[in-house]
Amino acid sequence: MFSPSGDACERILAKTKEKFSAIGYGKTAMDEIAGELGMSKKTLYKFFPTKLKLAEAVVEHIFTEINRRCEAILASPLPAIEKLLRIVQMITEQQHRFVTKVMLESLRHHLPHLWKRIEAFRQERMLKNLQIIFAQGKREGTVRADLNREMFFHFLFGAINEGINPEVLIHASYSMHEALAGLIDIFMNGALTEAGRKQYHKLMAANAALRQESEA
Repeated sequence: MFSPSGDACERILAKTKEKFSAIGYGKTAMDEIAGELGMSKKTLYKFFPTKLKLAEAVVEHIFTEINRRCEAILASPLPAIEKLLRIVQMITEQQHRFVTKVMLESLRHHLPHLWKRIEAFRQERMLKNLQIIFAQGKREGTVRADLNREMFFHFLFGAINEGINPEVLIHASYSMHEALAGLIDIFMNGALTEAGRKQYHKLMAANAALRQESEA
């Protein structure tokens, strides 16, 4: 049974993310969340007075976790290219676990303001990640010194907005991981030096081997 404690809010958010990811915002009922956590609806409403407030808290909770993990990767001593691949892997994990097509489609239909908030966050976070990683890559000699960063980012974000924005992903036959991997492969091979490309392909081969082992 549920007992009020310091982690009660975290448990509510975790259960709600699970429900939203599986069946969407519209089909998730507050009494179901309360029942699965072993608490009364009255107790749940003490934390979140409406399902809207709960949905907003869930989205912000996901943003906080992504920011925390991105900042940890960026602050690590890893090479720039490995930082980029780790961030892509982390975002893919978040997509698989929480930000599913079901959740995105439900938010777009029921809560368009949260849909727009997700899109704004995605662009802001990605731009910050790439700016830091590219600056480090230039210092390391793995990103071309003559690369026009303004033009590169303009083209990259154009491709992202066209190919892997949430609205496109809802109807696409490819996954977030496949989309990100494809874009990174296309753009990184043009942005990297010869040494950077060798490092990139070595890391990609290692990641592919690890995925095969985990799937075996």
